[in-house]
Amino acid sequence: MENKNIPWGKDETWFFNLFAIAALALVALPVGIACIILGFGFGDSPCIMCWQERFCMVAISFMALMIVRYGFKVKYLAILLFLTCLGLYDGFTHYSLDGTYGGYLDIRQGFGLIILGAHTQFWVVVVHFFVFLFLGLILLLGKNVGSIMQKSESGAYGKVLPSFLLGKIATIVFVVIMAFNLVQAFVTAGPPPYLASATPSRMDIHPSKWFWELDHWKETEIDYRADWNPELPDLPR
Repeated sequence: MENKNIPWGKDETWFFNLFAIAALALVALPVGIACIILGFGFGDSPCIMCWQERFCMVAISFMALMIVRYGFKVKYLAILLFLTCLGLYDGFTHYSLDGTYGGYLDIRQGFGLIILGAHTQFWVVVVHFFVFLFLGLILLLGKNVGSIMQKSESGAYGKVLPSFLLGKIATIVFVVIMAFNLVQAFVTAGPPPYLASATPSRMDIHPSKWFWELDHWKETEIDYRADWNPELPDLPR
């Protein structure tokens, strides 16, 4: 939707191209590689925490596309920061459980593949760290960022921003990668109310080898002491 009356110049083109590159890189590299190459290629099945971490990456990429579409607004920036913090928290939690002891739950059954000597749980932390880093670079390298945010908030660019090539490419790649993820999620986790497994079997296209479970619905009570607070046996009085 083109509008020649809006104050659109080189600063805007440069700034929003950077966000399009960020969205494209995040969804195509870690998410795309995890789904298409590791999943469909090597039979890797995400566990329930892996799906949560992947969702954070997808949501961050989606918010970057929202900025490309609707402008650089405070609410989008705040959501980006919250999601990245959540991704880091999930990554550190997951790695502390499955990674610090060499991935003790991974016995080569299909999840927790090693990339460059480190388990995928470790790369979750790396990816979300680089989200912070790249966001800082965008704000540093962007010109007149304050003015761009002000114009976005006031609607000076219109309801939607002018479309540009990188933004279109990032959106198309996002849709394609999400389609593959939907298929993988259905195969490995199942439709609602099924949830992903903590110890998934290898991904396979044959329905006879699909494994869906409801176990995690029972784990609703939060216990901050975790394994240090076992249930007491039912002893006679």
